[in-house]
Amino acid sequence: MKMLHWTTRLELALADPNALRVLDKSSIVRATRDVRSSVSDPTVERWIQEAVSAGRLRRVVRGLYLNQLINPPAQLSEAAVWLRPGAIVSLQTVLGDSGVWNNYTPWVTAVVPLSRRYATPSLGRRDTVDGTFVFRGIPESILEAGREDDRLTAGITYRRATPGAALLHWLYLSESPRSGMSAPPTDLNLDSLDLPRLERLSTAMRIGAAFHAWLTRVEGGTQ
Repeated sequence: MKMLHWTTRLELALADPNALRVLDKSSIVRATRDVRSSVSDPTVERWIQEAVSAGRLRRVVRGLYLNQLINPPAQLSEAAVWLRPGAIVSLQTVLGDSGVWNNYTPWVTAVVPLSRRYATPSLGRRDTVDGTFVFRGIPESILEAGREDDRLTAGITYRRATPGAALLHWLYLSESPRSGMSAPPTDLNLDSLDLPRLERLSTAMRIGAAFHAWLTRVEGGTQ
């Protein structure tokens, strides 16, 4: 039986459900060497260029790619943590995708932990080949406050805030004099949010009073 060409075996490996969804150059080299140890780095680079041209990979920045062979294909949001360690996709991206905020943004908005564990992150807008990211900083103690199932979406391979946590991240930033963000709009669709979870999480994040004040404005229909 004829052995499959190494490129075919590599693509089958990257299509496996357990394959990496976001790939850097070193992980592609490792995957290649797993199927054929003698492949040179320039040959791997040529395969990467061909895979990008064919849509098998999506380039985010130089040396970072979204795996389009896996099902479902990797999305831009999944690269946030590769660009900023500890990043959590949140804010307008999560609220727009979930229907809480009646506006869709193609940009990926994320919050980044401010902590001694991480180097001071570069915040603000980051344009990439595949799209735009906006990173905003929040102290790690605030991001990690409360129950994990209240603040992080389960069952996915990257850090993504629940809609409730995304709302509270926005509210926290609007209360910070350093962020420049205005308060979340009062015309959000809150029907899908769990109020007890919001109560718990806002208390854990130490913004319970600000959340209740904002909720009063929502109920009163004021900006």
